[in-house]
Amino acid sequence: MAENVLQFRLYKNNRVAQPYYWTLNSVSNGQVICHSENYARKADAKHSMDLVHAHGGDAKYVDYTGEG
Repeated sequence: MAENVLQFRLYKNNRVAQPYYWTLNSVSNGQVICHSENYARKADAKHSMDLVHAHGGDAKYVDYTGEG
């Protein structure tokens, strides 16, 4: 069985108008890999997280550095 190396974390910040957001973290050290924009509704933040999770495996690596 494959070990989980990434984890989505859903947060709420009550000090802003759009309080919900998520991060994608490394399980081994907790480092944030990426984060979402802020959402007014929890359901919208969860939907965004689900989209990234569902389609992340389809992502292709593209090198824009211009180096061979």
